[in-house]
Amino acid sequence: MVKRIVLTGGPGTGKTTVLDKIKTVYEPQGYRVIIIDETATYFILKGIRPFGDNALDLVDFQELVMRMQLAKEEIFDRAAQMMGEDAKVLIVYDRGAVDNCAYMSQNQFEEVMARLNHVKSFAELLNQYDAVIDLVGRKDFYTLENNEARSEDADYALELGANTLKSWLGHNKIKIVLPKDTMDEKVNEVLNIINGVLLEKQVKRQDKYSVDLRSTDLDRVIRESRAVMIEQSYLISEDETIEKRIRKVSINNSDSYHLSVYKIMEDGSRVIVSEKSIDKKLYDQLMEFKDSRYETIRKNRYCFSEAGTYFNLDVFENMEDVGILEINVGEHEVVNIPDYVAVMEDVTKNSNYYNKNIAKKVGRELKKS
Repeated sequence: MVKRIVLTGGPGTGKTTVLDKIKTVYEPQGYRVIIIDETATYFILKGIRPFGDNALDLVDFQELVMRMQLAKEEIFDRAAQMMGEDAKVLIVYDRGAVDNCAYMSQNQFEEVMARLNHVKSFAELLNQYDAVIDLVGRKDFYTLENNEARSEDADYALELGANTLKSWLGHNKIKIVLPKDTMDEKVNEVLNIINGVLLEKQVKRQDKYSVDLRSTDLDRVIRESRAVMIEQSYLISEDETIEKRIRKVSINNSDSYHLSVYKIMEDGSRVIVSEKSIDKKLYDQLMEFKDSRYETIRKNRYCFSEAGTYFNLDVFENMEDVGILEINVGEHEVVNIPDYVAVMEDVTKNSNYYNKNIAKKVGRELKKS
């Protein structure tokens, strides 16, 4: 078992402290813990930097960062394979490949990828990790003393933190860790999230609300979000308690493909059996086993954050008036839904709003109440 987790956030959010704790907690539990150090910091400490005297061009610098980042990920993935099928391997990245987007424009990022001959699409880069944990900073906790490569002031550090989170919008498993009064509280929340990833269970509750799209400010939602186009199909399963689905995910004009298998419990909830990325060839082959009782779902998912909460608003091709807002929050966390999203009712336990039932009904039965 290999799990890949990105720890990200702006400068001075406590990543180094958290990374040190991860190793001391999980190695005694039998995990091979591999910590991948931040690539940009390595270059800066070696005197290769995009600022100051003899500064390198920003795109040139980011090309070097991306080349080394992708090489490190490939090498340590190979190392994990060499440890054997029975090894429990936890790879934690101090920033991942997509973090680079926070430091340059979309055009500059595309230029970097073109120089690399598009080794991976943006969608593949985004979704190659099992979880992304974003640490949010506090201005009064910020310091330059514990990192020689750090040069930002506190205000700019917070701005970079916000841009970093925007870079990851669209990833299926973003967990946001808000500022705490003590570092121990922050560390404990991160460890709880990692426990959920390792055990393949939901560590935060997922609330769902029906949304009146006619009364929602969709223009603002679109401005604040990253749009993800999802095509989701269900496969034939001989066991009705096992749900198999495949997805084509399109982000920034690039595609990735995914296979998920769930166990359906008696109360209707689902437990992950396996999730993995697949290539287009296998995706096309699996489409031959599509369950004819269900239509392929096509939906635009708008991913955005507000006040430390991550939202997904799904707008379905065959549902003109009603959307579904998904919110991942802590067990006792109170969520303030943005006023520009016109929520109608809590549908968390309403089976009519399960994606599989929407695929069966093609949304025709979901009308505004």
